[in-house]
Formats: sequence, structure tokens, C-alpha cells
Amino acid sequence: MTVGDPQSVYSNQSYEKQLGQLQRAGAKSASAGTMAGKPHDKLYDECVEFESLFIKQMLNAMKKSVEKSEFLHGGMAEDIFEDMLYDQYSLMMAKNSSFGLADMVYRQLNPQAAGLLRPPHA
Repeated sequence: MTVGDPQSVYSNQSYEKQLGQLQRAGAKSASAGTMAGKPHDKLYDECVEFESLFIKQMLNAMKKSVEKSEFLHGGMAEDIFEDMLYDQYSLMMAKNSSFGLADMVYRQLNPQAAGLLRPPHA
């Protein structure tokens, strides 16, 4: 597949279209305030990043289960592009979906914010 090949352009445009749809969905949820009542602090953001790593591993395993034809394979450049695309997919899925892993890790690391510990008396 060459750079000027219409098939490679079509597939890249398809990926960009899907990524744009995910980003617009993320912008809508971010403009609505907190993400469905979820906290917005640095610890929670890191928990979401951790969840995105887990989702990326899951997506990679799913991708490996699909056979890829050598006829339409774009080589190493396509592999790099797909890897970066799946990074973004996993991050958007972690921010927009409710897998629940980020919430569980957040509650484990910050029990006071989860309401499991009483705040100290002032």
C-alpha cells in the first residue's frame, strides 16, 4: 500500500472520523460538569489513566484475534498509527464509559473521598 493509494487514505479517514466522534462525545460529557458525579482531582485522573492502560491491553488482545490480510496491510507505518489510535480509543473509553476500574482504584486509594472514613473533627 502506498501513500497515494486511495484505500489507505480511506482507512485513515475512517479512523480519524471515529476518533473525532469519540472526542466530541468526551467534550459533551466534560461540558456537562463532572462526569456523572465522578470526582475531578489528580488522583482520579491518574486512576482513569490506569483504566485506559487496562482497556488498551484488552483492545490489543481483541485486535490480535482478527486476521489481517497482507493484501491491505500498510506496513510498519500503519502499525504505529493503529497503536497510537488505540491509545486514544482506550483513553476516550476510560473517560466516557463506565468500566468501573478507575472508580474502584480511586476508592481503594482514597477511602475518605469515597465516604469510607469519617473526616477528622475540627
